[in-house]
Formats: sequence, C-alpha cells, structure tokens
Amino acid sequence: MIHKPILFIFVLLLCSAHSYAHEDSLMVKTIKIGKHSFKIIQQYGKTDDKVLFLNVHEDEITSIETTEAYGEENPIHFIRIAHLNTRRLNFDIGSITFSVDPNRIYTRKGRRKTLKDGGKYSLKAAKQVKTFANLFLDFLKSREVIIAMHNNTDVNYSIKSYQAGGDEAQNTAEVYVNPEMDPDDFVYTTEKEYYDKLVAKNINVILQDNRKFVNDGSLSVYCGINGIKYINIEAQKGHYDEQLELIKVVMSIL
Repeated sequence: MIHKPILFIFVLLLCSAHSYAHEDSLMVKTIKIGKHSFKIIQQYGKTDDKVLFLNVHEDEITSIETTEAYGEENPIHFIRIAHLNTRRLNFDIGSITFSVDPNRIYTRKGRRKTLKDGGKYSLKAAKQVKTFANLFLDFLKSREVIIAMHNNTDVNYSIKSYQAGGDEAQNTAEVYVNPEMDPDDFVYTTEKEYYDKLVAKNINVILQDNRKFVNDGSLSVYCGINGIKYINIEAQKGHYDEQLELIKVVMSIL
C-alpha cells in the first residue's frame, strides 16, 4: 500500500506571520516581513544533531551544493534562507522598500547599519527585521556547533583580509595561511580548539577575536557574544571540490 506524504501546516499570526510545512526530511518555514515572504528551508537526516549547517546567502550556490552533497552521504541538519536567489533580502513596508544583508541582522547595531546600507531605515523596519532574526536564531537552540557555509568571489575578500593591514584585521586573534591553498578557501572560527586542530591539518584558518571584533551584526559576532561555537567554511564560488573537502576536514575535528 502506497501512502502519500503527509503535510502539516501551522499558521501563527504574530508581528511577523510564519508557517511550517513538514514532509519527510524537509521543513519549510515561511516568514513575512512587510509585504514580502521569505522561506527558511530545513533539511535533515536527524533532527537532534548537535551540529547545524546553515546558509544565509542564496546566491552562494556552491556552498549550498556542497552541503547538500555532503548530506547525501552523511546525516546532517541544514537550514538556509530562500528568497529570489539574491544576497540581500528586500521587502516593502507601505510604499517604502527596505533591504538587509541576512548576515548582518543579529545585533541592534548590525540591523541599523545594514538597513542604512540598503538605502532606507525606520524603527518599524528594524523591529520586523529583529523578529525575522530571532525566528532564525531559534534554530540555533540546543545546537553545540554552528557551521555557516559561504562563498566569495576572486576579488577583494580572502584570508589575506584578516592579516595585518587587511580590512578584517580588527576581527582577528590569530591567522594561519597555507601558501599552497587558494587564499579564497579558508575556515573562520570563534574557537581556539578548532583553530589549533585546523592549523595542525595545514588548513587556511582564522580565529575570531571574541573581545575586539567589529560589531557588524554577523552570525559570527552573535555567536562570539553568546558563547556559541561557530565555524564558517568559506570558498570561492565554483570551488566545489575544495569546499566539499573543507567540510570533510572540519567534520573530522569535531
């Protein structure tokens, strides 16, 4: 006898409406900000996994593809924000369009700056973005390690940005560079233990300065403030094999 998948939908009307849909190992949570809806897609092999993979920039395709590929062979818990395949989230409140970077919304200072960078700021918009951020952060509860998946382009940003004189140097406690690796492929972490283990494996790695970092509202800053173990696996767009290998190396040290 063949059973059709069962679909559960829960609708909660709050300041920001949201709903859940569950089917086997996939859950979709829809959050409405202003007039626009954004999806948080949750894929998992086991819901009680202490390690959470996540992606917040939908246009960073390689990071999504490599995480899903790793997940096909290993049960993992993976969440990502889905919108319009863009880096920033754009939404309307009334007749005004606002824009935020979803990796800059986890502190008050970060929300203010990313809204202003997007061209418009209002207290109402900031409050709705905070609601979105808090709903997203709910996924981090009970997790021991957060692994953020990111991609960069072959311009401006690399591990060199974290060395002395670089744009990100203020965020750096320690940095290790393997000259044989592409500088666009690296790991960033809040944890000295993970940093040391990755150095031992000759991997490009940065240790965040959890006292002197720039409060840009990023997830790494939020985790640093709240004592949550955080790892960012960063690779140049298109470096599929390199990013997949970095996932394997990181998982081997946990």
